[in-house]
Amino acid sequence: MTSAPDLEQLRAWSYARQFLAAPADDPIEALRGVVAVYSSHPSAPLSLLVRSRGLEAGWLREAEARRTVVRLPGPRGSIHLMPAETAPHIFAAVRQPPEKFAGSLAYAKIERGEYDALKRRMPRILREPMTPADAQEAFGMGPNLMTALRVMAAEGLVLRLGGSLRTDVLRYVSAEAWLGGPLEEADADGSLRWLAMEYLRAFGPARVKDVAWWIGTSQKRAAEALRGAETVDAGGGMLLPAEQQAAFASAGPVDPDAVALLPKWDAYTMGYAPDGRRRFVADEHLPLAYSKAKTGGAGATSGDGNPLVLRGGRAVAAWSHRFSGDRMTVEVTRFEPSALASLPLDHLFDDEGRLLAAKSVTVRVAD
Repeated sequence: MTSAPDLEQLRAWSYARQFLAAPADDPIEALRGVVAVYSSHPSAPLSLLVRSRGLEAGWLREAEARRTVVRLPGPRGSIHLMPAETAPHIFAAVRQPPEKFAGSLAYAKIERGEYDALKRRMPRILREPMTPADAQEAFGMGPNLMTALRVMAAEGLVLRLGGSLRTDVLRYVSAEAWLGGPLEEADADGSLRWLAMEYLRAFGPARVKDVAWWIGTSQKRAAEALRGAETVDAGGGMLLPAEQQAAFASAGPVDPDAVALLPKWDAYTMGYAPDGRRRFVADEHLPLAYSKAKTGGAGATSGDGNPLVLRGGRAVAAWSHRFSGDRMTVEVTRFEPSALASLPLDHLFDDEGRLLAAKSVTVRVAD
């Protein structure tokens, strides 16, 4: 097996493929480009902001109203925001059998018969988007109803709609009522083959292990999905669509002064298996770039991707934000003392503040 590709080449290629070097003109182009983004707010809008020029605060609400985007289970079973046109294939590739959710229903003290009865009632009740409180009143049920609705969402029967860009303020609606018909049934095996190649297109070169980790399937299934596909080994078992081989070979370096602000759970940080993230973060900084797993796993490298400051394509700092009224305060934690040197910190987060309707943005560097 040939050696893995040069790290600088990997970094430059991935930085560009993730729309971080040259943002898209249209947010939907950026969304298609990375397949899907985690649906939680503000992660979803911030992931689109860093990848598209001039994203306006109302775009996401309008895109949902036009049925251009939907929120469904995506990679690793997490709810993702995805283009409506590709949603059936993404969902079919990752869909879990109903028995997978038996434990969640049992924990909420919802018996299978009761859940099936709720499913039969749901289309008549959730004809229009409802808040959790309104849904509980309409169903005549307490907070454990939300577990049932989340399981229905996992089955593709219920959709979630966003509200505030700052936090998750969700409404729930029947997928059939919202889309004008049931979610399209796509072939599971064909969809898995398609999704595996979409991953390599957006995140490659990458290993079969990365494909499996991102989708949330076994390495055996991932390998089978890619069998016969037009891929090339860029080195070290890292696969790339064959059509991208020439462009990858000529990938130039990332501008050392280029800055990209990634939110929590960004598509890029959550795109690779825990030991495959060196193209954008140094091993010694992994505990700062990822939260520690709650149980087992690989410790700091298996948790949630923290909000990151990329400089020259490398993670150099983590950041967090909070609001007090309409005032946004950002705290930045440097990975190295010189990480933020010469950056215009006072205005670095102005676009994020604008999108989240902050009247002022204050940036503080943690000691």
